[in-house]
Formats: sequence, structure tokens, C-alpha cells
Amino acid sequence: MLDFDQFSLVEPAYLVTVISESVLKDSLIRLLKNLKVKSYTVSEIQGEGRYMRRSAEPEPSSSFVETSIEVRAIVSQELSNVILYALKEQQREFAIFAYRQQVEALIDDDAL
Repeated sequence: MLDFDQFSLVEPAYLVTVISESVLKDSLIRLLKNLKVKSYTVSEIQGEGRYMRRSAEPEPSSSFVETSIEVRAIVSQELSNVILYALKEQQREFAIFAYRQQVEALIDDDAL
């Protein structure tokens, strides 16, 4: 019988989640590929809130956004720092909401 206390099946990692305007989809994918992120997911989402599409004139309340995307990737802490820093630069021009969570992931040794 295996003694699971001797080794761990999971590795510490960071889940980076980015919610942005769909116009940034190609740019976000290019960023991840340039950073050698090996896998990610992209989903079309709908929602409402102050982090959604910005307009030239501020609206009194949040507006519904028809097409936004959510991009998720599990990466190392160092890569999560680079991704968030790059997104901060784009946040000046586009509606971007990004966060990271520390997770334990069942991944192969070369995934991060």
C-alpha cells in the first residue's frame, strides 16, 4: 500500500483569472504564448459591474456588457506577477479585472 504522506500529488501554483473586453482576446492569448504558458482557457461571459466596458462619459450605474471574456491559466508565482504587471499597463485603455489565487494543482512536472 502506498504511503501518501511521503509524497504529494499536487504542486503549489497560482490561478490567474482575467475578465476583459472581448477585443483583448487575441492580445491576451499572445501574451500567454509569449510567456510560454502551456495551457489556458478562454470563455465568453456576460455580466454587469463597474469593471466592465468603460465609456467616454461615466454612466450613473453599471451597464450590461454583451461580450466579455474570461481567461484562466495556472502558472508559477513569478509568471503570475508578469501577467498582472502586463495587464496593469492595458488597464489604462480597456476594462480589465484580474486576480490570482494560490492553488494546489495536479500537474505534470513540466507544466509550470
